[in-house]
Amino acid sequence: MKHSKPLEVFAKEWRRHLNNLGYRLFPGHCLLCNRPSGRKLDLCADCETDLPFNKPACQRCALPLPTVALDNALCGRCQASPPAFQCAVVPLLYEFPVDRLVNAFKHRGAFSRGALMAEILLRELRGRNEQPQLIAPVPLHWRRQFQRGFNQAGWLARYLGRQLDIPVEQGLFSRLRHTDHQQGQSRKQRLANLKGAFSLNKVVTGKTIALVDDVMTTGSTLQSLAKLLNGAGASAVEVWCLVRTPLEK
Repeated sequence: MKHSKPLEVFAKEWRRHLNNLGYRLFPGHCLLCNRPSGRKLDLCADCETDLPFNKPACQRCALPLPTVALDNALCGRCQASPPAFQCAVVPLLYEFPVDRLVNAFKHRGAFSRGALMAEILLRELRGRNEQPQLIAPVPLHWRRQFQRGFNQAGWLARYLGRQLDIPVEQGLFSRLRHTDHQQGQSRKQRLANLKGAFSLNKVVTGKTIALVDDVMTTGSTLQSLAKLLNGAGASAVEVWCLVRTPLEK
């Protein structure tokens, strides 16, 4: 048992060397313009410059703010009625060409696209003074997961957990009932649609937890899950998503 820590360190170093070797054998290739990227990212510098980054954004809910806003500003809604989570890290906007990356990842299982966006998210997550103790994906009802073939939030949570060395709890929540697609619904309608849709399966007392999903729209699902965690004694809840829709309805 006392040798487990050195073995973990050795395994991490070995994976790092394998990644470096893989890059030398198969250099990065830009997923947007189809040219060599020239770096350890499947995105060239020119295409990265053109990405719709979500800055500045509300530090609490990641809603895009006017360009004159400060980096640590809050939107009007969060000032008037703060959400149940303490912060949201969402680096990209759901605009061209990010929308194509998201749809390819989510609906066609194009994991290379998911990994690219996850690496952009990781840039903001690495090097922070404090990290959560646990990562949990937004659950998908078994019917939808059967149709899609995988839970994109679960895949993303595992990817981030490996890179940040943070435990991932895939079964922290259960989705108790199948809900209608929420696209096109108002925030109020979404919250009503989600009432009683989730349950919490494990003890979270005193823990800081990061909720992971691919797209954040109104934040209604994340709000419902954060309320469950707060009610069960979690010390803090963060939200990590790949992209944010520019406007809430």
